[in-house]
Amino acid sequence: MKKTIRKITAVLLSVLMLIPAVSAGGYAASSASRYTSPVIVHEKCTDCGDDCEFYPTIIIPGLGQSNVMVADENGDYVLDSDGNTISAFPAYIQLPEVIKTAVVPAVASLLLQRDAGLSDALAKVIDSCFGINKSDLEAQNTGNVILERYYWSYAECTEYEKEIINHHIPFKLYPTDLPYDHLYYFTYNSFGNHIDVTKDLYDYIEMVKEQTGHDKVNLVPISQGGTFANAIFEYYPEVMDSLHKVLYIVPALDGSTIIGDVFTGNIEFLDPEFVYNGFLENLGLLDKDTAKIIEIALRILPDEVLMASLEKAVGTLVEDVMIRSTSMWALCPSGNYPEAAEKYLSDPEMASIKEQTYKYYQAQLHSDDNIKKLLDKGVQVFNVAEYNFPMIDVGGTWDSQNADFIIHLDSTSMGAYAANIGETLPEDYVQKNTYCSNPEHNHISPDRVVDASAGVLADTTFYFVGQRHDLTQHNDVILEIAMELIAHDDITDVYSDPRFPQFNTGRDTRNLYALLEAAEDFDTASLSAEDAAEFAAAVKQAENALEDTTVEAGTFEAAEKRLTAILATQGLAEVTEEKEPSAFLPKLSLWLYENYGTNGFSEMPLITLKNLWNMITGK
Repeated sequence: MKKTIRKITAVLLSVLMLIPAVSAGGYAASSASRYTSPVIVHEKCTDCGDDCEFYPTIIIPGLGQSNVMVADENGDYVLDSDGNTISAFPAYIQLPEVIKTAVVPAVASLLLQRDAGLSDALAKVIDSCFGINKSDLEAQNTGNVILERYYWSYAECTEYEKEIINHHIPFKLYPTDLPYDHLYYFTYNSFGNHIDVTKDLYDYIEMVKEQTGHDKVNLVPISQGGTFANAIFEYYPEVMDSLHKVLYIVPALDGSTIIGDVFTGNIEFLDPEFVYNGFLENLGLLDKDTAKIIEIALRILPDEVLMASLEKAVGTLVEDVMIRSTSMWALCPSGNYPEAAEKYLSDPEMASIKEQTYKYYQAQLHSDDNIKKLLDKGVQVFNVAEYNFPMIDVGGTWDSQNADFIIHLDSTSMGAYAANIGETLPEDYVQKNTYCSNPEHNHISPDRVVDASAGVLADTTFYFVGQRHDLTQHNDVILEIAMELIAHDDITDVYSDPRFPQFNTGRDTRNLYALLEAAEDFDTASLSAEDAAEFAAAVKQAENALEDTTVEAGTFEAAEKRLTAILATQGLAEVTEEKEPSAFLPKLSLWLYENYGTNGFSEMPLITLKNLWNMITGK
């Protein structure tokens, strides 16, 4: 039951903000004492200095990719019934409290078919669960949490710490020549104060330089981490002199239109016509049958009760939590900021938050110019962007842009021009050459969707079609590019290494790695000669698929399917037949919508009688 509630909460928040599927969950509390009083350590940990061929690399992870755990009033970890620490991201769900608050109003509202306190109860539940991530009017977090920090290199991390880091970004699967005592993982509270986190990042860079003896470091901002890169280059321009290379990975440099739509009130699913007409199916988080079942089941309440409850829940989350978090504001696109600030920050009591967010707004507007300054100073700057994955259909602009499910392409690509999702550039389209005028460079993607020449880093941005943002860490090619770039300087642009073309195909390698692991442990001696040959061939095809970094659409899936099939004959894997979506459920949902609009089941008999009367009377 608790897992179900957590999933429902995660879906609700993912509808409202950038939630990657990387929440850390619970961990054994044996390492708790290491984080209760974090102190920056400035002890030198390497003797290589600037004679070393490698540069220390600092990962700035994305939203929710840092452990922020629930604490008590004494600053100690709160443990669950199994003795594990509890994640405060994205919320702290106390199931008994949720049930106590919501069950009576929910039952009463169902029985009475009106809002018998349900909307107020849901608002209280949201406030209770997300309250741990609230901030005050100075944008300082007021919840009792422990941010687990790593003031030491990956090499010095405990097994517990390495487990956490690899949970978010699986370094251990992708060997690198970069010594692990040169690899650092910067953590922060995704709901925290953006200016404070930026200052922490500046101090962290100085600490890494001191620990390693190097004068320069590499930065790898990922997703939300890109907002802190924007900020540090604007607030601390001198940091540019401390950088050797910057590798952006799907960075939210101009936020996400999800947040922009939410902060400007352009929320699609608060329109009942949309809720009952494809919202859940288009959301991309549920299979079609489940989406339609929920869509139909929602009619158990009158539409006005459902929408009132949704509006109050969303309003509570946005107004009580999100708009007081300057890190959430940093995810609002610059084009939406003036309207959103007028909507939520005009009250004098919000003056401090407005001042802080306006400061970042300027950094956002100057992002491209600051990246050009990096280049002028000789800093190598690379980027990874993803495209042609539909945006979550939360806001009114969800279907008017190209995206990676979470962030629009214009933000992650620094301005690349692209056709809308599902469309291609016109046949007579000529690349803009905004940032690349080399006539030998063709920056139009093979599928004729993206013109990379319009992006600031036209020659150093790698694109992956059909890659979902929250599964980026499971794309082995992206990780291999990153490992190569942070260890060596051989790659200078997208033409340097044929293994890594500018345009590539997205994939998720988790299942294939698991299948190969099962195959490695299996003794084939008991197989027939025919099965043994097929087993070996399937394994080889899978290994070749992983080794091939120039991904051809369909080849990876074919290798995975073949290996699954032979392992399934030995009970080592399960072949899941792709279930055909029900033909009945969509028809029923559409029939209900066409005949009863957005009305609930309890309202249908009266509507039916009214329609019959109109037929009889000829009205």
